[in-house]
This record gives sequence, structure tokens and C-alpha cells, in this order.
Amino acid sequence: MSYLNPILNFDKAPTRGKAIKAMCAHCMGCTRDHIEVGFRESVRNCTATGCPLYMYRPYQKKGKDEENRDQEDVSAHTA
Repeated sequence: MSYLNPILNFDKAPTRGKAIKAMCAHCMGCTRDHIEVGFRESVRNCTATGCPLYMYRPYQKKGKDEENRDQEDVSAHTA
């Protein structure tokens, strides 16, 4: 189940997005050998607004406006 660990995923094939996920997971207590139960929800509910990665943190639920915009983008590309 190592594929669920963002830190190990980053180690296997580093990307900017994986680095952000790994850092947020690390901040919530995850390590290479341990995944904190509920860390995704903890990242989603993060209150560290001073963190440089705060606005980029993963596991966010999309708002209705974003969902509609994504749907419009898909429709435009398939038409």
C-alpha cells in the first residue's frame, strides 16, 4: 500500500505536485514508514494560513463554481 503514501510517491518519481502532497503529509505527521490516519482530512482542514503552500494544499473539495468551470472546459474540448 505504499502507493497511498505521498512521501514514497514523491521519492519514486518527483514532481512539483507530489512534493506539495509529500510536504503537507509530513506536516500532518506522516513519514516514509507511517501514514497518519485521516491525514488527508487534516490537510484539507489545515489552518496554517501562513504556510507558503497553504493555497496549493492538496485534497481540497472543489466548489460548485470550479466544478461548473471544469465541466465547461470538458464540453469545449469535446465539441
